[in-house]
Amino acid sequence: MKNSKVGFIKFNASLMNDYELKLGETLVYGALVSFRNMSIQSNTKDEKGEVYAYPPISSIAKITGQSERSIKSHIQVLEQKGLMTVERSYKEGGKEKNVNRYYLDTEVLKKYFTADAIISSVKTAKTISEKEKLPTNESKSRQNLFINDTKIEKWFTHYQGEENNNSAKKLNQLAMKYGSETVVKAIHNDMKGVNIDTLTQGTTGLILSRLKERNLEDAKHQLKREIESQERFMNEPATPSIDYKAYFRLKKAKEKEEGTFSDGVKTLLGDV
Repeated sequence: MKNSKVGFIKFNASLMNDYELKLGETLVYGALVSFRNMSIQSNTKDEKGEVYAYPPISSIAKITGQSERSIKSHIQVLEQKGLMTVERSYKEGGKEKNVNRYYLDTEVLKKYFTADAIISSVKTAKTISEKEKLPTNESKSRQNLFINDTKIEKWFTHYQGEENNNSAKKLNQLAMKYGSETVVKAIHNDMKGVNIDTLTQGTTGLILSRLKERNLEDAKHQLKREIESQERFMNEPATPSIDYKAYFRLKKAKEKEEGTFSDGVKTLLGDV
């Protein structure tokens, strides 16, 4: 498996349509089909003689162009819809994961990934495209959307948000309406106290759902108050400070010059 490479992802539009899968979920399933075929070629089976795929999450993420957190979320959806089962493994004495085993439903494979099924899938994809009335050049342009503002992109992806057409479109619209600083502040507010590692569905939808008008307005007022507070601080007159060490050094030098002693020295001499 380590020395093999997946050159393509098996994609079936009929599967996507029938199971109401999103594009990302369909790509993950197609990638697992390809990895499973690699297991067949290498005669990789479990103790019961069943074939399974066992790619690392990082490998699936790399060939599908998605984040690892999104991959985990898509795998859960595929499990819930009965397209496969996952045998999760952990290293002994801890919670660190080994590579999971993915068992794809063989009936689904027979229905959607035979030669006839692939031909049918092409027809289905064409039908879907005609219904949506999306020209080829427009479809390509939709796939190239990205977050325009670098600050928003930096912090959105920092919190493991997935930069896709939907997120890029919404964040670009919010940036134009509220400004990038306000959007970044709102993202920080939304994710304050959120433990990313405990989220089951990733942060993309969470962040986007929390970027509501009220939250953005709150972030805008917060920034305004911070700027006003900083301006007040900068405009406040400086309070003169006293350098006590310098004062006593100067006093001592003056006393020495005049041949006088401090009260404490005089007291000691009087006692003697």
